[in-house]
Amino acid sequence: MDVRIAVLQDAKAIADVASALGYESKTANDLAEKRLERLLKSNNDRVWVAEINGQLIGWLHVQHAFRAASADFIEILGLSVSDQARLKGAGRALVEKAKEWALAENITLRVRTNDVREGAKMFYSTLGFSISKTQSVFEFSS
Repeated sequence: MDVRIAVLQDAKAIADVASALGYESKTANDLAEKRLERLLKSNNDRVWVAEINGQLIGWLHVQHAFRAASADFIEILGLSVSDQARLKGAGRALVEKAKEWALAENITLRVRTNDVREGAKMFYSTLGFSISKTQSVFEFSS
């Protein structure tokens, strides 16, 4: 398995893998490319992909978050591994890239997960993450 920084040509495969976890499915190719292009140009975002034999099997989006009144941190914003590749180390390898970045910056690595995703909570716990707080998410949409 190889883990590398994503390139624009990975956009469709990232969207396809993401749909397995219930992220927006069937994203139009041009929209997927625009989203990835914006992230690849950002100094505060990283997107890594995992491949086996040239086939993309997983991706990770991480962001260096800055706050006005608290210490900055690095946060995992998205992680998805294809059904066929689960439990084979791709997720762990991708998270290791985020850990390396956080260590290099000497700041905390954080991840949020939906409270109903027991598998995700167990996964992150086995990688050394611990629950630091629970919270509610509020949205306003016009």
